[in-house]
Amino acid sequence: MKKAKRATYAKRLPPVVKWIFNSSNKMKKWLKTSRWHILGWLIFIVYENLVVALTVKSPLPLSVYITHYAINIGLFYFHWSMLRRLLPLAGHYRFLLFPLVLAELIIYLLLNNLASHLTPTPAKAISLAGLASNWKFVFATFWRAIYFMLFSTAYYFFSEYIRQAGRTAELEKDAAAKTIREKQTMLELAEARNANLKSQINPHFLFNTLTYIYNSTHRTEPRSAEAVRYLTKLMRYALECEHGPELMPLEAEIRQVEHLLQLSRIKQPNLFIDFSYDEGVEKTAIIPLVLLSLTENMVKHGNLSIPNDPGRINLAINEGLLRVETVNLINTGLNDSGFHTGLKNIEKRLSHTYGERSEISYGIKDDYFNVQISIRLSER
Repeated sequence: MKKAKRATYAKRLPPVVKWIFNSSNKMKKWLKTSRWHILGWLIFIVYENLVVALTVKSPLPLSVYITHYAINIGLFYFHWSMLRRLLPLAGHYRFLLFPLVLAELIIYLLLNNLASHLTPTPAKAISLAGLASNWKFVFATFWRAIYFMLFSTAYYFFSEYIRQAGRTAELEKDAAAKTIREKQTMLELAEARNANLKSQINPHFLFNTLTYIYNSTHRTEPRSAEAVRYLTKLMRYALECEHGPELMPLEAEIRQVEHLLQLSRIKQPNLFIDFSYDEGVEKTAIIPLVLLSLTENMVKHGNLSIPNDPGRINLAINEGLLRVETVNLINTGLNDSGFHTGLKNIEKRLSHTYGERSEISYGIKDDYFNVQISIRLSER
């Protein structure tokens, strides 16, 4: 909030004040990033001037120190920048370093000679004509240049070492994180395998128990035994769909719909549903549990107790287009919370598998609940 207010206030300032404000911010950032360089140069300059003050009786004017240190510091950073650009390149580009170093020495010599003319010194001025013959000045200047170039080279290799060490530490950190992720993945995979084994073992015991109940009751309680038998078949089919292929022939699901209707009629004898399908539709492969879920919805939420107005399930196929339709009277006395959960699940599964090749619509009209699904089984 405070930052937003400051930004709004800054927009209203005059251009000159804005420029001063921006320059001040840039200066703060530069001082923050360059503070160690500035401190290092200050220590170096103080050290050198202390040595000069102890060895030379008549020190030079301040302007001489400022000019020559500006040239020296410029040489330091220019040489460092040149190394940064040339050394990482291929071998034949590195040979450019030798003529460039020679050019650096010559330019440094000329700048120092020019500075000797421009700054007032007690020493005799050196002319360009006599520069070549004044070997003491040339030697001292070249030695000073080599001194700062070696200093710059050492700084380049030190900074590269620090950068590479940081990069190595970062790579090691990434490698360690990758190793941790791989171990976590292996652990999750092992847990998934154990869960899969448990999911295979648990139904095994469940089906054995259901079989035992059926065998124990089919003589004394035949209706209960039949309910257990149909329930077992439905559960086996549901597990096969969960671990089986993505598409399955409708033939198996049609049988399970019949089992579900038989199971429902054991609990509710007055349950009337007409189930019809075209010849050949059994061989059609679609995603499983669509038809079974629609039937379960009808049994759970519909009014199927009127013989003259039964629920209807119809499957039709024509030229690669499968149509599924269910119609039933609504049960007005039933709490229909979660009524469309199964239908929304079917809608998502159809969209995921078939995309635009599938359509589903459902709703209430004239006291009937109607669901219509169409699936284009192959691309045109």
